[in-house]
Amino acid sequence: MQLARRTVLLAAGAASAALAVAAPGTAAAAGPLPPAGPHTGDNPVVRENLAEGSDEWGIGPRETCGVDPRHPEIQGYAAAASVEPGQDLALRVSARGERTCTVEVYRLGHYGGDRARHLLTAEDVPADGRTWKTRVPASWVSGLFLAVLTTSGGHRAYTPFVVREPARRSDVLAVVPLSYAGRRPYPGLGMPGTLGTDASTARWLEEAGYDVTYATEEDVRKGRVRPARYGAVVHPSATALPRPLALAEPGHADERTRSEAAALLDGLLD
Repeated sequence: MQLARRTVLLAAGAASAALAVAAPGTAAAAGPLPPAGPHTGDNPVVRENLAEGSDEWGIGPRETCGVDPRHPEIQGYAAAASVEPGQDLALRVSARGERTCTVEVYRLGHYGGDRARHLLTAEDVPADGRTWKTRVPASWVSGLFLAVLTTSGGHRAYTPFVVREPARRSDVLAVVPLSYAGRRPYPGLGMPGTLGTDASTARWLEEAGYDVTYATEEDVRKGRVRPARYGAVVHPSATALPRPLALAEPGHADERTRSEAAALLDGLLD
């Protein structure tokens, strides 16, 4: 995958987190940068995060429990890992011993510490492998989303997806390595191993107030979004780079690392 602008990475060293920035096709150079002026303020992401958050999406609320990883009670996947407003979000859900389930859609971010905002609840969604669709409204701001799948018995699994906004030229583009190329769910709870890093990066960017839109690696490869249009490209997972780095989650890093990350990103946007 070609990234036409610089890519921001948060690289984890053996003892502590360090920052790195890499131009496309080059090795990363680590080290703190001097402070730069903040590139945050009033933008669609800031306004979105003023909305009421929700912590009901996790395992536990409303007496929910996780699926058995060996014999999951419910699983699902999206027909496409990313969609645009005006397109259909299409899910295929299968549940053992049940014909329907509940689907709730959340957008991940900061939201005052709740980390997500509830956007949609759909009851009686087919859980027999048939496709269920819902139109993505224009009000859904580009981001990393979770479709939360729940059986009548309270078993819960997840289907992550991205809403992209290629027409909006945000300051920052966040690229996530999400794909359903195999037309099957991710194992266990339905979340890829990189989702924690991706969600933590989204939370960090949005808490700081950056104007950011999101896309998948496939979106970049297929030309649905063009990284050259953005001031900086943040890649929480380095799978598409020539020399992958181990990554630290910025949302879990110490205050100094978070400040250095902001200075690095601001420096690229100057």
